[in-house]
Amino acid sequence: MHLNVKFSNEAGLKQILDFLYEKSKQGSSFTGLLEAISHEVTIVTAIHNIKSNKGSKTSGVDKMKMDKYLQMPKDEVIRLVQRSIAHYLPKPAKRIYIDKGNGKKRPLGIPTILDRIVQECIRIVIEPICEARFYPHSYGFRPYRAQKHAMMDIVNIINATCKSSDQPVWALEGDIKGCFDNINHRLLLQKLWRMGIHDKRLIKIISQMLKVGYIDYEVLKNDGKGTQQGGILSPLLANVYLNDFDWYVGRKYYNPHRQCKFRYNDLRRMKWSGVTPKYNIRYADDWVIMTSTKQEAERLKRELTQYFQQKMKLELSQEKTKVSDLRTDGVHFLGFVIKAEKPRKTPGSNKEHLVGKPFPDMERLAGKIKKLCAEIRDIRHYSAENSRVAQIQYINSVIMGIAEYLRPTIASHAFHAIDRRVNNSALSCWKRMYPDKYNTWQIPLSQLSNLPQRHEGYKSKTFAIMIEGKWFGITMAFITHTKYEKMPFNQNMTPYTTRVGTCM
Repeated sequence: MHLNVKFSNEAGLKQILDFLYEKSKQGSSFTGLLEAISHEVTIVTAIHNIKSNKGSKTSGVDKMKMDKYLQMPKDEVIRLVQRSIAHYLPKPAKRIYIDKGNGKKRPLGIPTILDRIVQECIRIVIEPICEARFYPHSYGFRPYRAQKHAMMDIVNIINATCKSSDQPVWALEGDIKGCFDNINHRLLLQKLWRMGIHDKRLIKIISQMLKVGYIDYEVLKNDGKGTQQGGILSPLLANVYLNDFDWYVGRKYYNPHRQCKFRYNDLRRMKWSGVTPKYNIRYADDWVIMTSTKQEAERLKRELTQYFQQKMKLELSQEKTKVSDLRTDGVHFLGFVIKAEKPRKTPGSNKEHLVGKPFPDMERLAGKIKKLCAEIRDIRHYSAENSRVAQIQYINSVIMGIAEYLRPTIASHAFHAIDRRVNNSALSCWKRMYPDKYNTWQIPLSQLSNLPQRHEGYKSKTFAIMIEGKWFGITMAFITHTKYEKMPFNQNMTPYTTRVGTCM
């Protein structure tokens, strides 16, 4: 299907994207995509998207920042981007390394701002085509989806199984060796074509992006494989690459040739035919497959080891890809530990049926708490009161971020651990700053000028600093704690509507 580009504003672009999603859902393929990618409205939208990202202040190998392009006349910037797309010659990415938290470094490739704009234009247009064909239970780097939804999917699968003997209490935790650094370019381009992206000009541009290489310590390197971790288009391309794996497991073990009206009847039919159901949940390159027996989980590990080698040109780490019992150790996934345990003792409850319970991964949380406490101790190194207040505000943002991430879990123990360590670090810091009267700097949360709505009604005390007659103090994690509850989420949620426009 050739895309006839006729739009003049963002509303028109939105109609095009909705059209692409709906037609891709029906199995259509598309040509003429490059005209939509290089359209003025798409370019302006891409620039706005990048400008709002804090990464826009980071330059690539050309040392150009977003501010330089924002200061140029609008028409000149649009012509520059359109020329770059028409005669695409990407520059190598700048390789940097960030701490992974376990002592290792994660490599990131930082493209130039101009290459980022081109990548964002491509992402805007091809994302609805890919979204329409992605597996429902993949959650990484997709709109309206987050880690908590992947975690909740595991919990819901455990809870939804009717018979205790069929409950998926064994999990295969997958680990792909250097997934993003080892993606095969030829296979990736083939997968894009099968997704329905049949514009050969666009395929050529993406191929050039993949082959351009990176600058590492002023040396140009090109491994001939992998995607840039840090590139705007890379997460979408990684999802495209791993989508076949998702559907391989899903079609073979979860929904083969669905015939029955109710899902449970299909699962029962599968079991009668000798197929043990399996449930695949993936977030980026982290994935978990759940099943009801240890033997099936171990057999699946052997099967998928061959599958990744032969079909994906990737390798599973045999040491890190492990079989876990959800009833004892639980499955460690995205900073959570999900276990299958007996429910609370309530009248009429089924004692044999287990329920999924998510907990924070305390081992991973310990590293975050350690860094947080170091930030608190750094307060004393600032001599100006307003600088100390700014550091407190930053610390509060970290505390609230951790607390919000853990909120869907059973996290009271974790919240108390955070608050205890934070209070001890603050006590040590304030003793050094105000050795004679540090206790007078402990203020009730309700009297703080920062985050008044958050602290309303709480009488617990925290360490604070006064500036211009107002108290600014360190918040506490337990304030956001709510009872664990189901989070509303619909697998069909998408930013793209299903109404078909007239774009042919």
